Amino acid sequence: MKLKDYCPENRPLERLIYYGSETLSTSELLAIIIKTGTKENNVLSLSNIILSKFNLEKLSQVTIKELQEIKGIGKTKAAQIKAIFEISKRISCYKPDYLTKIFSPKDIYNYLISDYLNYPKEKLIVTCLNLKNEIISKKIISIGTEDQTLFSTKEIINFAVREGANGIIISHNHPAGVAIPSTYDKVATDNLKKACKIIDIQFIDHLIFSDSGFYSFKENKELE
Repeated sequence: MKLKDYCPENRPLERLIYYGSETLSTSELLAIIIKTGTKENNVLSLSNIILSKFNLEKLSQVTIKELQEIKGIGKTKAAQIKAIFEISKRISCYKPDYLTKIFSPKDIYNYLISDYLNYPKEKLIVTCLNLKNEIISKKIISIGTEDQTLFSTKEIINFAVREGANGIIISHNHPAGVAIPSTYDKVATDNLKKACKIIDIQFIDHLIFSDSGFYSFKENKELE
């Protein structure tokens, strides 16, 4: 049966509008996200097929390619599903920047851990702080491969200046290894330290994230 043949009170969109989102089942909520079904299965049936293949935990981690293996799920629908889970993840980890004050490497680790959790590629982030050591902004500078990322001193400095930062903390992850700096990491860190000194921006720390924890250049006295 086509969804338009359902009584209005049984259609997911109308039920959400009139009765509230909390009254809908997971399959009904998913149906609203993916919007349309196929000739063989209406959108509710398609949603049930997806949920029978992946529970919510698996669905939050599934890839675009894996979703497309389900008949009726193309790139657009797969992207819509991925997007809603990413929004949910960001909401659950959201902390207003103006309330976040950094006192130690552990603080910045806790603040950024959700950005790196289960991330398969190296990602470089710069976090800007004001005079009170409060976070004012952060930005992904680059995303690389499993074992290397592009370290752009110029882009980091330009962003810090635009944000009016008093100090910066940079971080990246080692998804395929331990949190130990490579020779490249050390050279790039030293170059950034020199650039920050020239423009009078404090280079507070460089953290490397891994599954086993983190490495702080500051704690290991490599920024002195």
